[in-house]
Amino acid sequence: MLREASIVTGPMRSGTSCVTGLLELCGFDLGRNIRVLRNETPMNPRGHFEHDLLFAVNERLLIEIAPFWGIFAPPPRDELMALAAKRQNYFRIFLKEFDGELCKDPLFCLTLSAWLDVWPELSRAVFCLRHPAEVAVSMRKRYGTNFDEGLRIWREYSLSFFENSERINVFIFDYNRFCREPLDTFAELLNWFGRPIDLETLRNNIASFWSAPASALSSHSEGETLPDDVQKLYLDLLKSSQAFS
Repeated sequence: MLREASIVTGPMRSGTSCVTGLLELCGFDLGRNIRVLRNETPMNPRGHFEHDLLFAVNERLLIEIAPFWGIFAPPPRDELMALAAKRQNYFRIFLKEFDGELCKDPLFCLTLSAWLDVWPELSRAVFCLRHPAEVAVSMRKRYGTNFDEGLRIWREYSLSFFENSERINVFIFDYNRFCREPLDTFAELLNWFGRPIDLETLRNNIASFWSAPASALSSHSEGETLPDDVQKLYLDLLKSSQAFS
């Protein structure tokens, strides 16, 4: 029988790897049966913390629906659900092997509705909220997308997630606040899970795993502004995240 499960997600380059790695240090189990991507890369020096089988399932669904856009745009929901019904073996293989309580993948933003239909134990999600301009700049470095394309991806990932997450409890994790106030911000996340730890242990975990990126608060150029729809969505989500603090 599967354990109650939680996921970490959010638009690409929003801090999901950082949050997942720290949650593991704080006692959350990522499981042992499926390989977790811990290899260091220039953009993720502590590792990605994605289960390789989970990422493969999500990526394959998205590419099969839209080979050109793939992971960079949400699929039509009806097409996703129809394909998921035909590819039940993808989900069965992962759920049979997954023996943890927490997993992470930004692609959950686009595929969550399909998972909820087959994974009743999935009850919680942490959505990582990072300033969209910072996401766009980081995506430009990682994927070569231009600034406007990065903003589009941020917006569509965010809208897709919240349009399909009504059946689970969601914590909006303010990554920019975490960069300013790491101890208090992460302690609130642990309290939401009902699994607080003493602050000294948490402080040591954070110090051993994470250091604030130099560009965390001012990574976009002065000439790059947010479109009104992106700005409004970000401010709405930011306001919602403050309900947890």
